[in-house]
This record gives sequence, structure tokens and C-alpha cells, in this order.
Amino acid sequence: MSETVTEWSGQHAHRLTTLDPRAPLTDLLPVADIVRDAQVVAVGAATRGAHELSALSHRLVRLLVGELGFRSLALEGDDASRLGLDEYIRTGTGDPRMMLSEARSFWQTEEILDVIRWMRSFNRLHPDDPVRFAGAARSPQGGTPLDGLAGIERSWRG
Repeated sequence: MSETVTEWSGQHAHRLTTLDPRAPLTDLLPVADIVRDAQVVAVGAATRGAHELSALSHRLVRLLVGELGFRSLALEGDDASRLGLDEYIRTGTGDPRMMLSEARSFWQTEEILDVIRWMRSFNRLHPDDPVRFAGAARSPQGGTPLDGLAGIERSWRG
């Protein structure tokens, strides 16, 4: 007997209590149980630039980094290193709002700026265990950015 999508959703869904990125993450704990043993977690969105999805993604980043120990973030679109965003979150050098003005339009939002500022704040508090943008690592041979998923995976393995 097959379940309908509605029945399955009713049995497995967990209610979110807020979209506030600064709120406690207790309503996201069921997600933590699902991804706890994962090495890579992908967060997708049905549309770019929607406030609600961006705010939820920020909360998920907080959960993954702050509670589950993930330290690499990859965003669809531009190369964060090229824009200087990885440098900013590591050192505080530069103006992230100006950097985002050079990015694709769907990165030019207050929600993305909030995530980047949160990442910088996390790194100030955890200088020995920083979060980075994936793909920002350089190839040891030529000093060029690593390309594609395989290059990113190699950089994660060290």
C-alpha cells in the first residue's frame, strides 16, 4: 500500500517556530538528527531570493556549523573567493556589502549579507576552528582555484 504525499508529510513534517536567524534552533533539531552523520549536506530552494527560504537557510547554516561541526559552505553562483568573501570571513578584511554588489543578483540580498556577517562573527569566536567557503582552497600545484565538485572534495579531505 503506497502512502500519498499528504499522508507522508503529515507523519514526517516538523513545524518551524520562526524564521528569525538569531532565534534558538530548537525547532530545527529534527534536521540535526537526519544529517548528523553526513559529510555533505545540500540545502536547496525552489526559488532564489525569497526571504523565507533565505532566512531558513541561514538558520540551517547556523545549525550545521554551530551545532554539528560543518566548516565549509558552498553557495550556488559566484566564486566567494573571487569576490573576497572568504577573505572577509577569515580575516574581516573588506566590505562584504561592496563585495556582494559584484555578485550575481540573487546573492545581493540582506539575507546573504547576514549569513556572511554571521560566518565572520563565528570565526572571531572560533579562530582555531573557522568556517570557510568551499572552493576557496588553492591547488598546491599551480595556485589556481580548484574547479568543480571533485576539486572541492579534494580540498575538504586535506
